Amino acid sequence: MTGEPVDYVTILTSKGPLATKRITAVPNGPPKVESYGSAKFFSFAEAGVSSIHDLAALLGRVERAPRGFLVRGRPKDGIDHRRAQRRVRDRRNADGTVTPATIEAAEHHWIALDCDRIACPDWLDPFEEPDQTVEHVVSRLPVEFHDATCWWQFTSSAGIKPGISLRLFFWSDRALADWQLKQWLADSPVDPSIFAPAQPIYVARPIFVGMPDPVPFRSGVWRGDRDAITPPAIQKPQGRAFAAEHAFTGSSGGGYEFYCGQIGDHEGGAGFFAPVKSAVATWIARQGAAGDTIWLRADLERVIRAAPRDSAIHGDDYIEFRVGDLDPLIDAILELQLAKEAEAEAAPRCEPTYPAPLASVAEARAVLAAAMDRFAVAALAYGEPLAMAA
Repeated sequence: MTGEPVDYVTILTSKGPLATKRITAVPNGPPKVESYGSAKFFSFAEAGVSSIHDLAALLGRVERAPRGFLVRGRPKDGIDHRRAQRRVRDRRNADGTVTPATIEAAEHHWIALDCDRIACPDWLDPFEEPDQTVEHVVSRLPVEFHDATCWWQFTSSAGIKPGISLRLFFWSDRALADWQLKQWLADSPVDPSIFAPAQPIYVARPIFVGMPDPVPFRSGVWRGDRDAITPPAIQKPQGRAFAAEHAFTGSSGGGYEFYCGQIGDHEGGAGFFAPVKSAVATWIARQGAAGDTIWLRADLERVIRAAPRDSAIHGDDYIEFRVGDLDPLIDAILELQLAKEAEAEAAPRCEPTYPAPLASVAEARAVLAAAMDRFAVAALAYGEPLAMAA
């Protein structure tokens, strides 16, 4: 790469916990999968890239760093790049201090796509034929991606869970914002959660203990007939429709307590992922963007940790992951709520079709009392002849 880079990639490195999965062999049973660690502090770095080939070289280095991952946002000015939290909004702490945001939204030429557990056709051996696997998955994406060069990587779930789990990186000839990717790829088999400023994009290779990696080729470059895609024109949707489409909801009529009661593996429970998101969305919708999210986070952590669970499905590492995900989840839904409130504030107000009241409250009461007196007199006058006739 020569000259100034066209784009940048933000790389966060965890201060301690791994940013990949650890997979351990278990005698006479399926491997034990330890999920991503829940780190609180990170170092921040930016790497310049100008093409899909620069991006592929960078990803090849990051995938060998077990504590590194990417985010689509950029570091905010003035943060400590050596040690900072991963936040897109200022956070008011219980002691009245404020933890400032560290990440802001950014547009990028590079596009990361998570395609998880795509059905594998009978004729395809995904691990022995990675090029054909990439072609099969890309064929399910919008036509603009077809035949374009990309960097591919089998995710940590590949070879452990059924289906094709593939991560793809492309280069666009123009920078795109998060909302543009969500809008464009809404009907594609990709995970939209990574189209957000602070959402981790994991590329570090999994760590295997007591067993070999079942995937012989984890990553590579699929070379197409062009090195950049040309996205279509993407229109921004109406704020209210966009917020409704991306809000997390559950059964109709449920409130915050209802969704909290669904958290867990008990009878009538719905696990953790969906009800936690629904609980956050319901609470913020009721309280508004100015609500006390410190209380919300603490209460949900309490509920998650206390909820009954099947440890074979939702182990300790999973619970820590869910708790660690509360901050970015609350931030994401707060952004939707802020957009909704901003739209409502900007909407034209309906002018009243009747004249505004000019009298005082006391004068209005006097007018009402006089009207009631006239009504009483009229009612009595009407009733007297009837009584005499009877």
